[in-house]
Amino acid sequence: TAIDDFVMANLMSYEGRQLVSVEKSDIDLSKFDTKDKDDEKEDADKEEDNDKDDDKPSLSATEAMDVCMWFKDTLGENKVAFCRPSSRLVSSPAIVTDNESGLMRRMMRMVDTSDGTRDTMPLPKQNVEINPSHPIIVGLYNIKDKEPVLARVLAEQVYDNCLVAAGLLDDSRTMLPRLNDLLVSLVKGAEQKE
Repeated sequence: TAIDDFVMANLMSYEGRQLVSVEKSDIDLSKFDTKDKDDEKEDADKEEDNDKDDDKPSLSATEAMDVCMWFKDTLGENKVAFCRPSSRLVSSPAIVTDNESGLMRRMMRMVDTSDGTRDTMPLPKQNVEINPSHPIIVGLYNIKDKEPVLARVLAEQVYDNCLVAAGLLDDSRTMLPRLNDLLVSLVKGAEQKE
């Protein structure tokens, strides 16, 4: 809720515990790992067995960095400050981190009416983390050289999805033409398979 963003931005600790947003890029979640060494060995053995049968592709570290560099170059320096692979994402292809909250952005726009640019407040550069094992990011890596126009549209949509999730996209209607283009590409691809 809106009040949560405001309270969390101003409340630094609670009952002696420091409060940190999970959207911060430098957060260390390893200290919350409660598995012991025996559990980790069992998980590693299971993972080796699953890797043999697992069809879920994942990018290597080099491929993930390649996607990050391409992502930043494609979207431009004015949108992305930096991009890096992340191991903390599970179901999302990407996330923006270290961003101002959507509520704070809306409050700043409401307060700053002095020069009449209330609705045109520029979005600062964002820090993006990608999930190298998400099918969208793997697919983006695979098509970025083969289908550069489609890959660019997909990258822009992934970026805007991150902004929507963070509450930073001022007008989501700007995504509609791009979403329609992606749907047309999907339909054409399905028709070609038939």
